[in-house]
Amino acid sequence: MRTILSALLLSMLMTLSSCEGKSGYLDEGQQGTVAMLTDVEWLMVWADYGSLGEETYEAETDIYRFERSGKGWFANGSWLDRDKKDGIGYFQWTFTTENFSVICMAGYIEGYWLIEKLTPNELWVTSAPQDPVLYPSQDSRRYRFKARKIK
Repeated sequence: MRTILSALLLSMLMTLSSCEGKSGYLDEGQQGTVAMLTDVEWLMVWADYGSLGEETYEAETDIYRFERSGKGWFANGSWLDRDKKDGIGYFQWTFTTENFSVICMAGYIEGYWLIEKLTPNELWVTSAPQDPVLYPSQDSRRYRFKARKIK
């Protein structure tokens, strides 16, 4: 058991350390996924917090930005004022599956996002503390985001 856990931790560390340089070896579909995810800011419009209920965000919201370098940031912001970004926190991110359907984040934001829908304008995810591929039956939250073009 200890050997399996050690191997799993090593695999996770290798995954997180591979956040740099996601170009050159990606197929066309993977490049499209990276482009849709990274060329915008993602503003939360809806959240399902499980037993805590659902919430819709119309003015103040959470903003996520994924950069092609594997770095990203999170902030509290506004739909109306593009420059309002409070409480900025930084994280590293990477995909954990070959089909680029799971994002792992470490740093200010920790956890995994299983991508349910990704278009140039919408991102729907299920957020979980552990990899949803390895641990499918865990507490999770669902979020929906709208894209905002970067200035």
